[in-house]
Amino acid sequence: MIKMISKLLIVFSLCCLVASSLLADDQDFKNKGKSRIIVGLGLQFDPNSLGGTIVKDGLDSGQPKTDSNGNYAGQQKAIIAENKLQTLQNLTGGLISYKSTGPMTAGSLTLGYEKDVGDNFFFRAGVNLSTKISGGRTSSTAAGYDWYDVTFYYKSVVVPVYFGIKLNVGSRSAFYIAPGVHYYQAQWGLKGRNDGNGLDAVTGGQAKNLPVAGDAARPGVVNEDAKFSGNGFGLSWLTGVQTKVTEKGYAFIEVETHFSYTQGNAGAKSAGGIAAIAPQPVYPVTVGGNVYRVGYKHEL
Repeated sequence: MIKMISKLLIVFSLCCLVASSLLADDQDFKNKGKSRIIVGLGLQFDPNSLGGTIVKDGLDSGQPKTDSNGNYAGQQKAIIAENKLQTLQNLTGGLISYKSTGPMTAGSLTLGYEKDVGDNFFFRAGVNLSTKISGGRTSSTAAGYDWYDVTFYYKSVVVPVYFGIKLNVGSRSAFYIAPGVHYYQAQWGLKGRNDGNGLDAVTGGQAKNLPVAGDAARPGVVNEDAKFSGNGFGLSWLTGVQTKVTEKGYAFIEVETHFSYTQGNAGAKSAGGIAAIAPQPVYPVTVGGNVYRVGYKHEL
């Protein structure tokens, strides 16, 4: 998906260049101190870099696990990875089944203001509002009992400020790049259940002897809703292309990259969650990564 969007960005840039060449005047336009308001919609794939935890790594519990004879058998899992649940489904012939929606994807709304400085420089400030729009849920059922059902979520507010250079191409289009800084507030969390005790009950106590099923949390985690929050400052980078589509309007496509993170504190809500994770667990909170965006700029 990310490679496809990158290719679309390149194609859009080439289209802008071709259109500009066909429509070019004898002299390229200059910025001349103009200002614009900005509205854009974007996508951020794998926000907070939790995809690895969800799909393949999981998260170890603070509790040891034992087999049916009471012998130590490693650590329980607070989060069980999707590929492990797929393995469990294969081993049981579907008697213990699972469903998943993969890593999270966040949608982003951007509102901003941009002003040209001199002939080829510009200043830009705005606000980006992001929230999860898909992914981040994994569940498993045994004998009709939903013993595992975990949903991740994410949201953030980012206020970036940029000063960059805009290179005009022909009379209608421009390519721009800009370094910047940002302030952010972000939160991610997980809620649901990982009930190893319930799994034991519906399998007649045999779950402890099964791979993956033996990793389930015991005591069971039920009705957990842990939230990790953080805020701070970081660096940003903006790359984009725009082309004039009306007398005062510009369509644009861009990639915005943020570099920032902090350690977020959360309070586990359930007794099982406190046992499996910690009373006050800590995990990174970040807005780092790329936002792929399309939008419209209107000249004031």
